[in-house]
Amino acid sequence: MVYRVPPAAPRDQIPPERRGRVMGIYCLVCASLYPLHRATHTGRPVYGRDHIASPCAHEGDAFAAGESWWEPGVEVLPAPVPAAAKA
Repeated sequence: MVYRVPPAAPRDQIPPERRGRVMGIYCLVCASLYPLHRATHTGRPVYGRDHIASPCAHEGDAFAAGESWWEPGVEVLPAPVPAAAKA
């Protein structure tokens, strides 16, 4: 069985019309997505590289509000179809 993870990105880097649901916490340093219930940057991410072999600089830090190294990760929605292609 293969689990498919929808494409995710940091909320502020995606235009508002392409932002989907919040999927987790996105670390801007290691580009990994962690579950919303995770309080600290530890363990394996939902999507991203394995930190056992290459730890992030923020490994073990808390996902505290106002920190600049993480932000909510949102699902990236498909690009809207141009108006000329609809006709």
